[in-house]
Amino acid sequence: MDAKEAEVLIAIVGGLILIVSIIISTANKQKALEDPNDDSVVHLDELISKSNLQHGGEYLLRIYRQSGNLQKDDQLFDSPTQAIKTAVLTFKRAKIECACISKNSEVELFFRRPYHHHGGSAEGKKVGSIEIYKIK
Repeated sequence: MDAKEAEVLIAIVGGLILIVSIIISTANKQKALEDPNDDSVVHLDELISKSNLQHGGEYLLRIYRQSGNLQKDDQLFDSPTQAIKTAVLTFKRAKIECACISKNSEVELFFRRPYHHHGGSAEGKKVGSIEIYKIK
């Protein structure tokens, strides 16, 4: 076996490993979504009820792209429910059906899309995550 054949073989094996890891990750997220006791992955309609944000005060909504850049300017809301509803609408417009909650406290709610969307040249421009902060 020469060097070129070895490189091709390594590339094929690497690709297969990547595909298997993506399938396993997707299956784990789907399993978490179906488990009623697991709040790490939830349907968008359940975000308001799963949120631990305190009521009263002002809330800042920050939407990020997959690239890590801001999707749009920060928005202020008078209640956590309004902020979450706006975030849910943003995810639904992007055809995202569920979210992975990474932080859920009385003053912060962070969630992201359950998987990275590899969409060609527009890949980094897709909605990636949302952060909601209580500021007052």
